[in-house]
Formats: sequence, structure tokens, C-alpha cells
Amino acid sequence: MKLLVRAVLPVAAGALLLAGCTDTRTGTPSAAGSATSAPSTGESSSAAPGGATTTSLEPCTLLTPADVTAYGTFKDGEEQKLGSARVCRYQKQRTDASEEGGIIGVAIRDDAPLASVNDTGGGIKDLEVNGRKAKQASSQSPLGCTVALGVGDNARVDVNVTAVDTVEKACQMANDVATKAVEPKLPKA
Repeated sequence: MKLLVRAVLPVAAGALLLAGCTDTRTGTPSAAGSATSAPSTGESSSAAPGGATTTSLEPCTLLTPADVTAYGTFKDGEEQKLGSARVCRYQKQRTDASEEGGIIGVAIRDDAPLASVNDTGGGIKDLEVNGRKAKQASSQSPLGCTVALGVGDNARVDVNVTAVDTVEKACQMANDVATKAVEPKLPKA
């Protein structure tokens, strides 16, 4: 029974962290600044919409098995819809219950601008990933980290890491995957 709880808990934690980054307000989101490489001093709600979109992207092409092999052996990617997000996630294969787990995923959010990233308990940090505006949100419970990459003014792609030993490790992995694997595959504005 204890082994079953250890196997199911990371999956549930990953789903909760992904859901925690979804803005559930109704209405039309306002523009949040362009996704150019120039840093800005703040978000602008009056900026013209950026030209880049995520509607033609497929989650398991943004994050492939080759992209996660540096972090261990993972099960095949699982593609699903979680709320309005299109998700691809990889769960680490563990040889015993004492081994560190891990879930690495990507969530495409066609109608959620970068400004809609929610604080999941650890605050929100502004980042730049390969010249692209981004935000980082972390959580102690469930333990994990999200790096959200802005695409145009009205969409984003989230890189999520959950079920590892520390928040610091989750954020380091999420930043690494976002920088090396996911961001280079995103359209430029």
C-alpha cells in the first residue's frame, strides 16, 4: 500500500501544480507586452497583440524523449488535455521506492498570457530565457516549479517539473529544459 501511495502521489502533485498555473477568470485577457528579446520595465495592458501564436504547436513535439534523458529514464510521453492546456508529460521510471521520482512536462496555453501565471506559493519571478520573457512559479506543496515562456501577447508555454527532492532542483531542471529544449522550438514574435 505504501508503494502505491508513493507511485500515485507524484502524478497527483504534477496535476495539481499544472492546474495551479491556470487562470480561471472569465472574460478576455488583456495584452501583456510583446515577447521580444528586449527586457521591459513592466507589463503593458495597452500593447498591440504580438504576432506569434501557439495554436499550431503540439506538446510532445516541444518536449521529446531525447529532451528528458539527461534526467534519467522516463516512461513514454503522455499527451492529454488539462483544462484548456494541451500537455505532454514524462514520468521517471524508478527501480525502487527510495529512488527520487520526477515528472517533466510542457503545457501549451493558447489563451493565457504570461501575465496570468499564478503564484502557487513560492512567489513569481521574472526571467528571460534565450531573450524571451518568462516567469517562474514554485511551490512547496505540491513540490514543483514552472517556467512559463511568453509566446506573443496572448499565449504561453509552461515547462513543469514536479515530484523531485527539492524546489531548488525542480526550478533548476525546469529552467534547463526551458532553455535547451522548449524555447528554441517556439515561434518568435
